[in-house]
Amino acid sequence: MLYNQSYNLLAQARDNPDMNALASSHNVSKETMRRHLESLNEGIPSSLYVRLDNERVELSETGKVYANACEKINRLVIDAELKAEKFKREREGSISVASLCRSVDRKLKSLAQETRFRMRFFDPSGVNATSSLKVCGRDFDAAMTFYDDSFLKRNRLKAFELYNDNIAVAFSKNSDNAGKKKLDIEDLYEKKLFVPHEKFNRRIDVLVGDFRDFHSRIEIVHYDVITMTFLEELSSCEDFLLVSQHMDLSSFGLNVLPVDWNYKVQYGLVYSQKPESKVEDLIRILEKQ
Repeated sequence: MLYNQSYNLLAQARDNPDMNALASSHNVSKETMRRHLESLNEGIPSSLYVRLDNERVELSETGKVYANACEKINRLVIDAELKAEKFKREREGSISVASLCRSVDRKLKSLAQETRFRMRFFDPSGVNATSSLKVCGRDFDAAMTFYDDSFLKRNRLKAFELYNDNIAVAFSKNSDNAGKKKLDIEDLYEKKLFVPHEKFNRRIDVLVGDFRDFHSRIEIVHYDVITMTFLEELSSCEDFLLVSQHMDLSSFGLNVLPVDWNYKVQYGLVYSQKPESKVEDLIRILEKQ
């Protein structure tokens, strides 16, 4: 049985078998209501009724099972519609930002103090991220990520640069390096360094090439996508993840520290080339600062 709202009639008939009352509540004749109820029997292996005429409708045991099930389904549908409407209102009154971070970037928040942001966990550097980034504004309004001109062109995006400084690494708070304020490149020796896939960012590709030529004691590992599980696992090992030094991953048990090297990458807010008005308003606010 494919559920549709017509089956809600079964619950009404269960509670009040009087055909006249049932027909009147839907503003139709008793004959029309009887035919409609008969049609619900189509495809059902056992009859829904023990009596169905212009005077009364009495459900069989099968009919009562379907009535109870449909009543539960209807409550779930109503609940889903209410939640969807709530989500719609929340989205209309805020800007949804996709990021690995669970909190709003401090600089972004300070520059747009009156803007309400909602964070959504998402990896813009993932190998399959393009499908979501190209329709930025549907699943989320903007994203926080590394970017370059090629990335923006490939994903049909614009960007507002928040930072252009040395790349950092994220690592476990329980690491021996946790007490440092900055790392040396040698601190990464004999460890894995997880980096985005090739051609994600030209500057990162340069870093990877240099490491393979001059710092072969660091094991470079290209990841496909960063997940919450990946970050949680990183917090219990000695490996590193390439990130912006302005990312807050403390909720995953990770420290983020800059490294004493000269590799810089642009990091900021990326958004659609044809953004919604609320995103345009945000960019105007940021540009005035």
